[in-house]
Amino acid sequence: MELAPPDRNTSEEQRFQDDYYSYLESPENTPRYKPTVCFLNDAFPQEAFSLLDLGCGNGALCKYLPERCDYLGIDHSELAIERCLKLFPQRKFVAADLSLILPQMVEKNQKFDAIVLAGLLFHSTDKNTLEKQDDQEIIEFCLQKLISDRGYLVIIVPFAYGNHPSYTLYARGELLQNLFESMIEKARGNIVYENISLLTGLDKKIRQQKTIPDWFITDRDADYANLYTGTYMATWTFISSLKAGVNLIPDSWFFK
Repeated sequence: MELAPPDRNTSEEQRFQDDYYSYLESPENTPRYKPTVCFLNDAFPQEAFSLLDLGCGNGALCKYLPERCDYLGIDHSELAIERCLKLFPQRKFVAADLSLILPQMVEKNQKFDAIVLAGLLFHSTDKNTLEKQDDQEIIEFCLQKLISDRGYLVIIVPFAYGNHPSYTLYARGELLQNLFESMIEKARGNIVYENISLLTGLDKKIRQQKTIPDWFITDRDADYANLYTGTYMATWTFISSLKAGVNLIPDSWFFK
């Protein structure tokens, strides 16, 4: 029996009451976070570094971070933060709306060596008004006001695609690449690392959930001859810095 698609106006609090985000904790989702963690381990070898995880959700990124990472996760869902504190009691989490807490951080002159936006962009809304927040402003704010002199902004964008021409790997990939290169350039940042990763088998895991994420594109009946067409899950990771000429990992396009 096919499940009805979720209500896109469902609140985050309601979504965390079911298993809408449980796929983030599955082993299939490792490629969503591994490239970022590998990059940061190379950027800060054997030394402590601070990380701000904006829209941390259920804190799945924590599974992959080294102990020396001084982590702070923020999400406007109180249920999400309650879950994070149970799963990762050794880490710090705060339930707060980004539009309120980020200016407070600037007033306190807080800086971070890494800021991670994992699935936040395109989905960031004001908790009270549900008004969509401007992705360009979020990127500029992070790069210009919250990143340390040695720091990096990490943008992780999930996407699904099927056999429709608009949803092929390369069509979707090109759209995302052009969009984020433009946004980061406007924010006066430099892309120092890119990676697109296939999340093998994750589509099956998502179909088993009570509530299917609203960005998931299903494609049930086509017979595909090409590995890189058909219904797959993928994430594109962009790592940006205000420093020019930094490139710790030279391969800008590979599957992992």
